Amino acid sequence: MDSDEIKALALLKEKILKEAAASPSGPPARTPEPWDYSNHPLYLHHSDQPGAILVPQALMEDNYDEWVGSMSMALTIKNKIGFVNGSSTRPTTQDDEQQQWDRCDTLVKTWLTGSMSKEISKSVKHCKTAQAIWTELKERFSQTNMVQLFNLENAIYACLQGSDSVTTFYTKLKSLWDERDSVCGLTVCNCEDGVKLGEYVKNQQTMKFLMGLNESYDALRSNIVSIDPLPNVNKAYAMALRQEKQVQASSHNKASDAAAFLVHKPSRDTERAPAKAPERAPGRNKKPVNATRWCDICSKDNHSTKFCRAHLTCEYCNWKGRDFEHCRKRKAD
Repeated sequence: MDSDEIKALALLKEKILKEAAASPSGPPARTPEPWDYSNHPLYLHHSDQPGAILVPQALMEDNYDEWVGSMSMALTIKNKIGFVNGSSTRPTTQDDEQQQWDRCDTLVKTWLTGSMSKEISKSVKHCKTAQAIWTELKERFSQTNMVQLFNLENAIYACLQGSDSVTTFYTKLKSLWDERDSVCGLTVCNCEDGVKLGEYVKNQQTMKFLMGLNESYDALRSNIVSIDPLPNVNKAYAMALRQEKQVQASSHNKASDAAAFLVHKPSRDTERAPAKAPERAPGRNKKPVNATRWCDICSKDNHSTKFCRAHLTCEYCNWKGRDFEHCRKRKAD
């Protein structure tokens, strides 16, 4: 707030007091303060409580990058990001505004310490302001860790599709890229060299994604590489996902056709299953004394059991009335 606004507020307050003193209607109404409006950085909502947890995951030794990003977004929503980045400084003139600033700064400090592990929270209790805590954490955890960067680059190089789906493979690779960019802390530059560098990084991501796909995507890989300019990694992922869905649909149709064919196709073993051997008729009379050619199966004369066409079934060709000893199939075997 500049000096002109301060003078205007002082004149307005003096005018209201004079009008109230001249009026017999009693004490004047309270003049609203600037921080009573929701857009003011010193505004406090009734839901802004000291015990509120702004981020789901507490700050640990190995998750500073994720924590600082989530906390920055939460403080921006609360309109309190100025208390940690230095844009909101403590007033030096008005006592009421100083008290309100101290209240807001203390509230932000409780939000920060409440979103840390107990060990880290104890180490920053000596900081007097929220900005001091923010700076302390940045100096301690935001230094580029070459070991972590090496592990990320190694994980990116070894990331392959394998038995995963295209979506799972791309998600893992994208997470590694984002974590690497967060550790490096690179900024976007709009100059000519910066634009060329950005295009080179995008092409590298597309080629890494294509190289990590399985051999079944060789044709798709060749088609994408032949496109000029090379599509970005999101378009390459969409093309690979479309091919995966087509292959899955084709495999499902073939499996259904094969199952239907097996259901309707009769079994050769069932077709050529030999019939049961003929049984002797129960209760038949024994062979008469004067019988010349007696059949023990049908109990009739004039033909032998061996050539009984009524009951005999060949065990080789499954035909009734055929002598299996003269069956052609048996002779072929």
